[in-house]
Amino acid sequence: MSTSRSNRVKAVMSTVTLSGAAMGWLTACGDGGNDNEAREVYCVDEQDQVVDDDQCEEAERHGGFVGGLPFFFLLGGFGGNRYSVGQTIPRQYTGAATRVNPSDSTARRAAGLAAAGKVASGTRISGGIGKGSVGGSGGS
Repeated sequence: MSTSRSNRVKAVMSTVTLSGAAMGWLTACGDGGNDNEAREVYCVDEQDQVVDDDQCEEAERHGGFVGGLPFFFLLGGFGGNRYSVGQTIPRQYTGAATRVNPSDSTARRAAGLAAAGKVASGTRISGGIGKGSVGGSGGS
């Protein structure tokens, strides 16, 4: 093999190796390392029971509380399961999920939610590394 051809082969192999390493890094930076599982948001109480979206909308106006009880947006991958009002999200999913106070506009934006207004439970959140956007949420 000539020196020129040998150098080209090494360059191609190095590029493939670096590309593979970069892809591994990007995958690790994704949502819990599982980019195939979409992140979703639910309005929940402190026991991770899904409540009506109006509770989080009301909590937004009252510092995260309604009637003295805290409510949160719970964001995460929920194993492809959909939850309805009254169902409790299993701990296997809530441990890695993110809780966001509905009245904290900065935390909402950082999580990929609208800074204010109603967010529909079950809404999928997508976006790049560390940033996301919400589709299908309604404003108030």
